[in-house]
Amino acid sequence: MWGMYWRYLLSIFFSSLLVAFISEQLNLLNLINNFSLMPTVFWCILAVFFILITLFQNKGLPYVFLGSRLHLSNKVWCRFNLMNISLFFALAIIAYIVNQVVNEEVWALYKLFGQPIFLVLIPLLSLWLITRRITI
Repeated sequence: MWGMYWRYLLSIFFSSLLVAFISEQLNLLNLINNFSLMPTVFWCILAVFFILITLFQNKGLPYVFLGSRLHLSNKVWCRFNLMNISLFFALAIIAYIVNQVVNEEVWALYKLFGQPIFLVLIPLLSLWLITRRITI
């Protein structure tokens, strides 16, 4: 479980940097008129990036970071990859809903504390469930 979690953290770190760099170079975020929708668009772009990686490596981006050393089944990696993609789409949807429903102070607190907590805790819970249910 911990080996997969560290690979998840590496994949999130590098893919976030790459997506932010590409978005800045192509001025993707400047096309958005409403500044508060930028987190939603960023999470969607990150989800699409993970989907594109899945087209080349069906086990997902975390597997690329020496995932073969863990000797886990394809089913575990595919479920973990699906969990990552679902997490990004969920973060995009939640960001949009929170942006539309609450005031600016709560929106800022969500961006500051809510999103990082989701990025750290949801994968831990998901990995625990995945590795518990699927035999290796």
